[in-house]
Amino acid sequence: MDLILNTSQKLLISQKMIQSSEILQMSSLELIDYVNELSVENPVLDYEESFDEDAFELVRKKLTYISDHEKQTNDYNAEDKDAPDWIFGENTEETLSMYLLEQARALSQPNDLYSIIKYIILNIDKNGYLKEDLPEIATTLNINISKAKKALDIVQEFEPLGVGSRSLKECLLIQLNALDTNCNVCKKIVENHLERVGKNQIHIIAKSLKISQDEAFSAIQLIRTLNPKPGNSFNDLTTPEFIIPDVIIHKTQDEYEIILNNKFFPNISINPYYKNIMDINDNHQTKEYIANKIKQAQWIMACINKRNSTLTKTIEAIVSVQKDFFAHGAAHIKPLNLEDIGKTINVHESTVSRTIRQKYLQCCHGVFPLSYFFQSNVLSNEKKGSTATNIKDIIKDIIKNEDISSPLSDREISEELEKRDVCISRRTVTKYRESMEIPGISGRKTKRDV
Repeated sequence: MDLILNTSQKLLISQKMIQSSEILQMSSLELIDYVNELSVENPVLDYEESFDEDAFELVRKKLTYISDHEKQTNDYNAEDKDAPDWIFGENTEETLSMYLLEQARALSQPNDLYSIIKYIILNIDKNGYLKEDLPEIATTLNINISKAKKALDIVQEFEPLGVGSRSLKECLLIQLNALDTNCNVCKKIVENHLERVGKNQIHIIAKSLKISQDEAFSAIQLIRTLNPKPGNSFNDLTTPEFIIPDVIIHKTQDEYEIILNNKFFPNISINPYYKNIMDINDNHQTKEYIANKIKQAQWIMACINKRNSTLTKTIEAIVSVQKDFFAHGAAHIKPLNLEDIGKTINVHESTVSRTIRQKYLQCCHGVFPLSYFFQSNVLSNEKKGSTATNIKDIIKDIIKNEDISSPLSDREISEELEKRDVCISRRTVTKYRESMEIPGISGRKTKRDV
């Protein structure tokens, strides 16, 4: 046994630092929920929900306008007794599942089979596809696969045609089988060459099936009239997700005004009642408890103020770099990284990363996540910074103005970009084109080569 003396460095983070870091990276909605929960735990902290009277007055005026407008419309159509009463109320549009269940009830199937059909219908997604396969359904309902298959066959006969399919191929084949025209070529193409249809490779399909390119083209035209998403014409009653921006950029005459969106943020303060208790109460434990709670509340309020200050400084730095974006739109966004902003506001880049996490900015061009403004740099021939967004816009413009009878290859697009002082490889062009869901040469060619 011996005694050894070693020196080492350790990073010790206090609970307060962790709490400050967590508050910094909270979005406005997360911060509201956090303060609400904290006010329940800490009796010293007063939590008063914000009431924006001007905002509510604006809504009231809009509702009054709508009401008056409706009244004028009703007066104008007073003589037409059959005119409907237009009111805003509960959404009564029929969903896909409601429509399918009506058809199932009309068949008067035995209860056990109807239960299976109902289960299948309720597992069909908004596009009309079945989310579970037959073995899973059979296992869940404790039935044999043949009975599940019988129920699925019944559902696949319902309108809209193709509903209840488990793949795009099956969806298209169901629709083809229901057509009066017996197109065996269409079925063969769907079964074996569906990917080539997407790429418009007519000559390869024709050669494989030993038919003329005219026959292949006609069959593909028929396939393209089918509905790949049979459920998309029905209303989807799922709750939409709304984005509340954390920051609003408002353009004045010569500059941009940065507004933190605190309309819905509660007013928080320390209840004076507990301060008075500290003065009149002689109980040491009571005083110590209240003192700790007051310190906690003061620290939370300081962290929130620090968060807002850091967020404002970060947005100011972003706006100073991205003025062309706010003035002219996405095509003018400049390269930017976390380190640049960190140096500007004198904080570490990890602090910038926490500051922009899950936060959104609203400006005249729309609502954007703050991370959108941090784009990597792609050097051009003149060593001017371009972002991926800039280059994608240029690629879109090149493809938009190409000869549709002879589209440009990715290598030719790369050469066109080089003429515009943007030097990227063919593979990068392919990556950008595919990310924008723009098809290749054969998919953009509209005139067939027969």
